[in-house]
Amino acid sequence: MKKILASLAAAGFVITGAFAGDVAKQVDKLAHKYGCSGCHAVDKVVVGPPYRIVAKEYKGKPNAKETLVKSILGGSMMKWQAKAKKYGIKIKAAYMPAQHGVNKEQAEKIVDLILKLETK
Repeated sequence: MKKILASLAAAGFVITGAFAGDVAKQVDKLAHKYGCSGCHAVDKVVVGPPYRIVAKEYKGKPNAKETLVKSILGGSMMKWQAKAKKYGIKIKAAYMPAQHGVNKEQAEKIVDLILKLETK
């Protein structure tokens, strides 16, 4: 079943309902595994933007995956300050440090899941 869902998601089908919750759980699990949950959560501001808002901002944009992987691996500065107002959130930090404990393959997996999150 998971392989079927992954294939559908990879083909561009939107995953909703109970399966959307599964994607959110997978994102949350990886966030905890790689230490991202200290600053991010799926649906609320911790320090940085919630993953669902990141998905909303980047989903469908050219180079979205590459841009987000670059942010994870190389860090970013002031990336969300202007965007926060657009989404009605208050970001608590101006800088995301490079995540040296995450390799490119792991960062790509995290980004793939974030971009599969259902956005409202």
